Amino acid sequence: MNEFAELMEQRAKLRKEFTRIAEETQELKIRPYQEKFASPEYLRIIEKTTAESEEMLKRWYELDLALKGPEHFSKENVFVWGGPTPSWGGSMDKDAGIKAKEFFGVDNVMYVYGPLNEEMLDLHRCCKKVICHLGRNCRTSGAAAASDAEEAERLSRLSLAYPNVVGGVVDDMTGNYGVNYSLREYKAIYEALHKHNPALELYGVVYSWELDMTRELKAVSPCIDHVILWFWWKTDLMELDLAVEKCRALFPGKPIMLGIFMFDYGAACLPNSAETMRYHLEKARRHLAAGKIRDIVILGDREIEKCPEAAAYIKRFLKSEFAFSGK
Repeated sequence: MNEFAELMEQRAKLRKEFTRIAEETQELKIRPYQEKFASPEYLRIIEKTTAESEEMLKRWYELDLALKGPEHFSKENVFVWGGPTPSWGGSMDKDAGIKAKEFFGVDNVMYVYGPLNEEMLDLHRCCKKVICHLGRNCRTSGAAAASDAEEAERLSRLSLAYPNVVGGVVDDMTGNYGVNYSLREYKAIYEALHKHNPALELYGVVYSWELDMTRELKAVSPCIDHVILWFWWKTDLMELDLAVEKCRALFPGKPIMLGIFMFDYGAACLPNSAETMRYHLEKARRHLAAGKIRDIVILGDREIEKCPEAAAYIKRFLKSEFAFSGK
């Protein structure tokens, strides 16, 4: 557990203690909120808890104010989403994601949809970092293993031979909780992924409109190492700042990757404009510099042909960012 999450747990315990103290002082007919100055008796009761809360807040302030990220994106923190699928206007080309990597001039691929085997990992050796699709959600027919946990363990084992594999991703993770997946199944995937290589991260897809589903998000949070935040409706970009802050509060201290759609799947089912891409990427850059997000992923390989204006803008943007960062 990271320090932000530990402090949030401490906050919950302290809130309970403050509530208990309020009940105790009420029974003793001590009403500090009505008195001009706190009585010695009240100070004696509250002293230990308030000191603990001040220490907790001091540490939170230090950590939060120290947050800072790079001013520009680099090839280290940009991924492209892609893989073989006949859906959404895609193709069954095994190197679909690699072609997108080359088009955008990036190093990292989130390999999705296709099977998880040595052939596909060999094909992706040209990538600096690879994140592989786990589970049944949105997988190409016949690509997923019979057991999701077994597949996650296979990736954990294979990552020892393929050091560019840095994690696995469960698509539409929150939306499928309680529908196609139980919490037990998600826990099994998470534990299996870390079995042979604890350094691997499980990436979980969360949509901005799901950020009010606090019960579901709190349930799956322990099974997510790295959040991927997507905006299904392009009109939700108007609340991008709010969504990032909600995500940070729900997943304290966990890295956030922003998903960048070139195609507006949620509303118009048409390509996004260059202006929308400019806004989304510039906001992402500002949140990166503020230390609020860790990286971005561009979706995806099939959209390059479907969304030529958006794809061309992203390519120019990344070229400029990489020139500034020098990486």
